[in-house]
Amino acid sequence: MKTRRIAMVLNTMGLGGVPEVAYHLLRLLPREGLDYRLCVLKGEAVSDPEREERQSRFEALGVPVFYAVTGSGKLEMIAAAARWIEEHGIDLVHTHSYRPNVYGRMAAVLSAPQKPRIVAHYHNQYDDKWDAEPVMLEFERRLLASTDAMLAVSTSVQQHVADRLEIKPDIIDVVHNGVEVARYTGADRKASRAQFGIAGDGPVFGIIGRVCAQKGQDDFVKAAIRVSQIHPGATFLIIGNREDKALAASLEQMIADAGLGNRIRFTGHVTDMAGVYAALDVVVAPSRWEGFGLMLIEAMAAGRAIIASRVGAIPEVVRENETALLVSPDAPEELAAAMQRLADDSGLCGHLGKAGTIHQAQFSWARAADKVAHIHDRLLRS
Repeated sequence: MKTRRIAMVLNTMGLGGVPEVAYHLLRLLPREGLDYRLCVLKGEAVSDPEREERQSRFEALGVPVFYAVTGSGKLEMIAAAARWIEEHGIDLVHTHSYRPNVYGRMAAVLSAPQKPRIVAHYHNQYDDKWDAEPVMLEFERRLLASTDAMLAVSTSVQQHVADRLEIKPDIIDVVHNGVEVARYTGADRKASRAQFGIAGDGPVFGIIGRVCAQKGQDDFVKAAIRVSQIHPGATFLIIGNREDKALAASLEQMIADAGLGNRIRFTGHVTDMAGVYAALDVVVAPSRWEGFGLMLIEAMAAGRAIIASRVGAIPEVVRENETALLVSPDAPEELAAAMQRLADDSGLCGHLGKAGTIHQAQFSWARAADKVAHIHDRLLRS
């Protein structure tokens, strides 16, 4: 039987959730008669140990990694990816998220005479990007005729994509993300708190994700300043890389002006996520939009209480008042009230965390990979 070659396409080997999803799918997809490759559209000229470590995870699976270009030349990356698809005889191209869903599919369409089957995988809501770059939305619509399957990480994203592309939702398959429970559990609470310089037994709140407008770190800081006035023993951690450096700088100034630099802290990117969750009492996710929210199921796997905004896929991933308290987006006062409620009620905190450990079991990478495998198989056989 001929070995069929499947290529996953990412934008960068970045810190976000998309490379993590691709990794877990590749970890569990069937191998018999199949050869998987990874195409990363954009490389970086400067070496980065964390990026190299992420690349090595794919290579340890036996998945070779190809970088189309160094830099952000769009036409160059499309041409390079198309050549690579041709040269490697790729039979199916599976693109992931905003830019790969356009540039990767363009490369697949242009890779004559290969003409691979094409799968587009949607990981988020893209209103901010499509409104800023309407030509990308136009490309999305024009690429529909060349696309063999479309996947969404939630029914929220499924409906969002269908609405914006003016298609029926049921032609988009929903494939929920999963969680690798062992990666987020087992750390010692006392040692983890010491690692972050947390003294005492006061409640610890944390927001996890790249610092940007989507994730709502500004509302988290405003709420933390309010809560700290009532709970002087509370600590607030902002965990993630400073994607929006101007936003991070403005928040640091806000914290300094409030005299809370020792209580509200930026940790930067942290690789030991089990230690992060062990140190926290509550994970706060005041996102303005969210296609899925991997940190939510990670938090539930770790038995942490959650406060999140009632937007996008969040009500689909958590259960309101059972595993999480939900608040309105862009409402720091409402967020502060929920944080204060959990700071005052450790019993409720524990109840939400225990319920989360049960609820997270419905999100499985094995089930996600099985569904993707069936879609790949159907396309390769047709």
